[in-house]
Amino acid sequence: MTTQALEALIQDGIKGLPPENLAEIADFVYFVRKRVLHPEAFAEELRGLSLRAELKQLSRDEEAHLEAEFDVA
Repeated sequence: MTTQALEALIQDGIKGLPPENLAEIADFVYFVRKRVLHPEAFAEELRGLSLRAELKQLSRDEEAHLEAEFDVA
């Protein structure tokens, strides 16, 4: 498919969708653009998200450990 045909397919596909779905599609479009046009920034953002998720999990694990350690039931 040509670029023009793909753009037309996308435009036709989003016609009539509710605003919340259009917002979701816009998020995806900018996600793809960032990944393609700025791969270093995209990779850095992913590393940051991964680190935050790991720290959150570590905090939950520590909390569970402390609760179990001091459980007097």
